[in-house]
Amino acid sequence: MKFTKTLFIAALLLSGTAQAGPYTDKLSACLVGQSTMDDHVIIVQWMFAAMSKHPSVAPMGTVSEAQVDKANLRMAQLFTRLLTVTCRDQAVLALKNEGEVAIQQGFQALGQVAGRELFMDPNVAKGLSGMTKYIDTKKVAELRSP
Repeated sequence: MKFTKTLFIAALLLSGTAQAGPYTDKLSACLVGQSTMDDHVIIVQWMFAAMSKHPSVAPMGTVSEAQVDKANLRMAQLFTRLLTVTCRDQAVLALKNEGEVAIQQGFQALGQVAGRELFMDPNVAKGLSGMTKYIDTKKVAELRSP
């Protein structure tokens, strides 16, 4: 099975529009149901490390190349374990019957769960809600009666 970097990154970061089949659904359920909170932390750290390299975000904080490399290593180990050990049977059937898109959609589901957990943290929620003090509520209220 040959995965390109682009396919793997897309599998975890992009929402797909393709309809999942029954084997993909079973793989997704296994990946989500059998992964741990520690696994989800690995996914979120990997995504954060990757996103920190975007020019519009990079000035806000520093993630060293060593930290990025460690996040890549841990994510690769997690990816391999989940597909070849934890959810092996589901992965084999999904690949056989629905192709590589099954892996992509399975990890999309897992990435979404990991991301939701990140946003449920009280510190993150507080940080996100900080923008509300700058909203012009009068202008927003005017949307109801144009």
